[in-house]
Parts: sequence; C-alpha cells; structure tokens
Amino acid sequence: GRRLGDGDELPGEELLECVHKSRYVILNDYEAELLQTRTGENLATLARHVEALIVTRGAEGSAIHTAGRQITIPVVRPEAILDPTGCGDAYRGGLLFGLSNGWTLEKSAQLASVMGSIKIGHRGGQNYSPSREDIAARFAAAFGTQPW
Repeated sequence: GRRLGDGDELPGEELLECVHKSRYVILNDYEAELLQTRTGENLATLARHVEALIVTRGAEGSAIHTAGRQITIPVVRPEAILDPTGCGDAYRGGLLFGLSNGWTLEKSAQLASVMGSIKIGHRGGQNYSPSREDIAARFAAAFGTQPW
C-alpha cells in the first residue's frame, strides 16, 4: 500500500476517497499536516467520515477525533529513549488489540501509548517481547487501572 509522504503524492481527491472508505485513520503529526494540506479539510471535518481519526504526536501523546469531540491520550513515559523505529507500529498494535477485544477507543489508545513507550526503550524494530505483567504494570502506573 501507498503511504502519505512516500514521494509519489496522492492527489487530495484520492486521499479523501481513502478516508471515506476507512473506519479508522491513524496518522502521525506530519502525515496529519500533509492530509490537511492536500485535501483542504481540517481534522475535525475529516473525522466526520470515520469512526475515529487518531493523530500520534510523539512525546505529546495522541489525539482522537471522534463523534465531534477530541480525546487527548497522554504519552506514557518510557524507561529509556533508545530508538523510535517501530513506535507507530507498536502504537497501532496496542490500539488494534484493544478494539478487537471490545475495549473503548480511549482505553485502546491508552494501551497503544503503553506499547509505544515500551518500544522506544528498545533498539531496532519489533525485536522485544514485554510480558503481559509488565504491560499491565505500566498501564496501571500511567492510567490508574488494570487493563485486563
């Protein structure tokens, strides 16, 4: 699949078509700016076409645009900052795990934040394997409840 910012630029109308065919759109802050510039629509308008439009903002956490409102998910402080490679994938993995298990969008994004914080503390792509207990402990420390 083609990604926003890969060089061969999708025209705004093709991007809008992709958004309209999606249930969820997850972008980093750079991709969100490109999407808005190329389509001429702001995030709130784009979010009307999907169940949720999620923008990851690195050290600033993430923002979920859904049902006419914005939910801010704070970043979970990592134990170390070694390598951001794969953090977006880890975030999406946490989000999809939560959604596929019937969690709310907010709780799923909280788990996503935990997973991104675990990933950034390891070098390389996805070459680490946190335990279920470690994930739960980080989730509880960050959000005050147990994830499961």
